[in-house]
Parts: sequence; structure tokens; C-alpha cells
Amino acid sequence: MKMIIPRNKKELLKNITENIDTRYADCSATVLINKKERSLTLVTGQKPLFAHCVFILDKRSTNLKDTTFSIDGSYAKQLPYYFASNQDIELGFQTSSTNSSFIELFQIGLKDNQATLRRCECSDTFNEHLTYLEDNKKLPTTIVSKSVIERIVFESTEHMPFELCELDKKHQRIRVQRDGKVEDKHLSNDIELPISMVMTPEITKQLTDLCYSTNSNEIEIAQQGELLIFKVDEGSVTSSVAGLNEFHTKTPEKTQTLQYAELDFHAFKKELRHCFISYGVIKKANDALLYLSNEEAAIAVFTGPYKFVYRVTVSKVSGKKSNNGSLYRFSPRDLLSIKIKDLIGATSTRLEIIKYQNGELKLGVYYSLEDKLPYRSIAIEKNESELPRVLAMLESFNKNQGNTQHEKQEVQEDLFAFYADEGEEY
Repeated sequence: MKMIIPRNKKELLKNITENIDTRYADCSATVLINKKERSLTLVTGQKPLFAHCVFILDKRSTNLKDTTFSIDGSYAKQLPYYFASNQDIELGFQTSSTNSSFIELFQIGLKDNQATLRRCECSDTFNEHLTYLEDNKKLPTTIVSKSVIERIVFESTEHMPFELCELDKKHQRIRVQRDGKVEDKHLSNDIELPISMVMTPEITKQLTDLCYSTNSNEIEIAQQGELLIFKVDEGSVTSSVAGLNEFHTKTPEKTQTLQYAELDFHAFKKELRHCFISYGVIKKANDALLYLSNEEAAIAVFTGPYKFVYRVTVSKVSGKKSNNGSLYRFSPRDLLSIKIKDLIGATSTRLEIIKYQNGELKLGVYYSLEDKLPYRSIAIEKNESELPRVLAMLESFNKNQGNTQHEKQEVQEDLFAFYADEGEEY
């Protein structure tokens, strides 16, 4: 039996095999051949996160017969990558003299035009996959146009990064959860939601891929507890929305911004990384101080035998009026875990000292200057005991910097005088 999946269905095959979790020793994919419909149905995934897709086989497929079998999940996951973009996916199915069966393919286009024959023994059909297909047919669904789904994906992507993002039909709002905290935003009035939907980053990607690869103009949606099922003409995929019940009970917390600074996060992290990587005792202590006043910001590290202070260039600072400013202790390891590449404007990021209703303090790092909910936040605590030492270091820093600038100015004036004299002579 020869089965040929047209090359233009390769993206669908990639989407359906992506959710195969090869960490499970018994992960498998199930294949169902329908002779009359000339179709191949592929079912993948572990309970309850199943997915399936139906491929109409190319007319060059031969000796088709009704059959069902399962194959190893790792082999199935590699199938899209064994064929070049301009190649159809051609699979053979054979039964040996011992009544065992196997599926095979030829991978060509390797170095020196060599080819590899890759066979995988078939196993008994995975019954959970068959049960899934039967149950999937009976699911009550809500039909949504693909254009609406694409708009939902767009709105969700605009609020990245998030853990959960709900587009709420009843209240016409978006609720975003980051770092366990939620924020409500108004949803544009030109979006008419047929249903409310909660998205995760994984669901957002799955829907993006689904919209791109399907020919359907509509997508069916079903929800079962914390599971979302999306169905199109070609197949379906099941996604998890873990933590949904807890998410729905949350309300935006009232917080107070004690102080904030707009600064270059690249430079901020660079100094911390230098101290953390270059000095073993500093890394082991995992202790740093953040100084904020109405005029400046600074990082200080007091881990013997070292005393470092680094003035951070800021474009804006704000907070309660204080002659001496405030000092906070934090973990460099926590802050260094925040990835700069995920921030829209890392060269001008807002840091805030946030106080929650229970008195907890957090250092919030914002995705952009306009965002109201931190992209990430880390624990921070006030530490005024070290403030005198930090102020003394800053005073010494400012004095030495002033002398350096004065010396530079004198050198510049001497140079100007030199060139002026030279000019007069000639």
C-alpha cells in the first residue's frame, strides 16, 4: 500500500505532530486508512490533549485498503522533516511473512544525494485514540468565523506576554494575568465576540497555526472544564487552560506605586551580570541594593571585601519627597532571569516599587512605558540600615566624577588655546 500526502498539507502535518510528547515511553500516533474516501486520518497526543487531522490522499496512492494501526510517536513527529518542501509525503505500508507490519519512507536529498530507508514497525491500534475520535463527533460546539478568531488571536498577541488572557463577551473587556496578578482593560467596541475565550500562549500559537493551515472559513469551539477543543474541516486539536477556575475568581488588586524610574534596562542588567559572574562571593551572597531618589537611581553591592556603587542613567524618576531617597534589597538572580529580548523597549523601561494591600513590596519591570501591569515582578524589601553607606559612596562618586569632568574641561580649554595660538601664528 502506497499513501501519498500532498506537499501543500505539510503544515497541517507539522501542526498535528507538534503535540506528540516524546517524553512518554508509550507515546504513539494512530493511522486510519479509509479506502472509499481515499483518506488518511492521523491521531496524536496523550489523554486528554489529543489532536487529529484527515488528509485526502493523492490519486497516485495505490492498493489502499481499510486498516488501522499505531506507530511510534517519535517516528511520527519526524515525518514532516524527512521530506523537502517541494516533495510530497510518500509512505509505504507492508506486511511481512510473519504477519507483522511496518510503515516505511525514503529520505532523499542528503549529502552526496544519498538516501535513507526509514522503517517503523506498526503496533496494535491505541484504543484511546479511537475513543477520542468517536467522542469528538458528538461534541456540542459553537461556530465562529475564522476572521473573528484571527482578530481574537491578534488582540491576545498585542497583550503578550501573559499567562492567561480572557476576552470577555459579557463585560466587553480583556483580563490579562501576569505573574499571578490580573489587570482589566476595555475591549474595543468594534469586536463582537460570539463567546468569551480564555487564551494561553500555547493556545494563541495553536490558533495562529490553525488559521494559517486550514481552508475552513469557520472554526468550531467546544469547552469541557479546563479543556478547549477547536475543530475545522481537516481535524481538531485539544488545548489545556490550566488554572481557569482560580483565574475567574481573581480581581485586580489595589496597589500603590511608591517610586518609579524610567531607565535603560540593558545597562541595569549589564552591571548586575558583571558583578554576579565576575565575583564568586557576590554570586553566592545573591544580594544587591537599589537606591531611588527624586533625582537619581543606583545599584549598590556590599559583599565583603567589595563595595560597588553604579549610578543608573534615568530619564524620569518619581516618588515621595525625601531628601535621602529610599533603599531596597533584592536578589540579583531573580532580576537577571528577566529576559531583555521579551521587552518592547528595554532601552527605556519603567521600574516601579509596588506596594500591595497585604504590605508586600515588589519591584515591577514593565513590558513598555505604556503598560499598567508589570511584565515581571520580583520580591524586594526596604533596607534603610545601609542607606548611610550608599549615600557616602554616591557622594564620593559625585565628587570624583566632578573632578574628572573639571579635568576634562581644563584639557579641552588647553587644546582650544593651543589651536587658537597655532592659528594666530599662521
